[in-house]
Amino acid sequence: MGAAYDIATATVTGLMAGNEFAVAAFVHPQLHKLAHSTHAQTATPLASVLGKAMPVWYGVALVLLLGAAFEHRPLSSGPGLFIGMAAALWTVTIVFTIAMLVPINNRIAKMDPQHPYDCWLQDRSRWDQLHQLRVTLLIMAFVLLLTGLFAGAALDRNLAPLSLSLFIPLPRLGLRLPLLARAVRT
Repeated sequence: MGAAYDIATATVTGLMAGNEFAVAAFVHPQLHKLAHSTHAQTATPLASVLGKAMPVWYGVALVLLLGAAFEHRPLSSGPGLFIGMAAALWTVTIVFTIAMLVPINNRIAKMDPQHPYDCWLQDRSRWDQLHQLRVTLLIMAFVLLLTGLFAGAALDRNLAPLSLSLFIPLPRLGLRLPLLARAVRT
C-alpha cells in the first residue's frame, strides 16, 4: 500500500467527517429556520438521498481505515495503535448510526411532505442531537487517523522526536502529551 493509500484513507474519512460537520453546523440549523411546510418538503428528499449514499461512504471509509491499521501494524503500539483506535471508533459510530439515527432518518425520508406525521419536528430535533454526537465521534476518529499517519511518516523518516515535538505540544495550554509521544516511539 503506502502513501497513496494513506492519502486516500485520510481524504475519504476527512471528507465524511467534514460533510457530517457541515450538516450539523450549517444545513440543519438553516432548515429549522424555514416554515414547517418548506422544511418538510426539503427534509424528505435530503433524508432519502443521504440515507442511500452515506452507508456506502461509511463502509468504504471503514475498509480503508482497517487497511491502514493493518499496514501500520502492530496495533498494540505506535501508528497502528492510533489508526486501530480510529477504525474502532468508526465502527462504534456506524453501529450507533444504525441503531439510533437510521430509524429516524427512514421515518422522515418516507413521510409525505404535504402531510407530515405529528411528531416529525421532534424527530428532527432528536436526530440533530444524536448527529452532533456522531460528528464528535467522527472527528475524534479522524484526528486519531491523522495522528497515526503523521507518526508513521515520522518513523519512516527517523524524524519521530522532531515531528512529535512539533505535532503534540499544546502551547496555549502549556501542555504536552507525553503519553502519545511514548506510544509512538516503539
